[in-house]
Amino acid sequence: MDEFDLFVWFRWLLATVCTVYAVVVTGRSLWGWLTYFGSSRQTAILGRYTLVLLLRMRSARFAGELLQIAVLSAMLLALVCMHHG
Repeated sequence: MDEFDLFVWFRWLLATVCTVYAVVVTGRSLWGWLTYFGSSRQTAILGRYTLVLLLRMRSARFAGELLQIAVLSAMLLALVCMHHG
């Protein structure tokens, strides 16, 4: 039987609390933007214009940064798997 490790318990509790907090704050922010862009005709037009600009953005311009984020995320995942394996 494994012995109780307070640090492991605290680490999982902290990770859970931080994840829930990040999801709640992100959701509230997105909900605020959605209600703002739907509040009047002018802001609805502004919201559609913003959406069109985001959709027309060239992803090739950011391909290097996106590749770097993907590689660093894969390295982090590998390190976490090696640590727990």
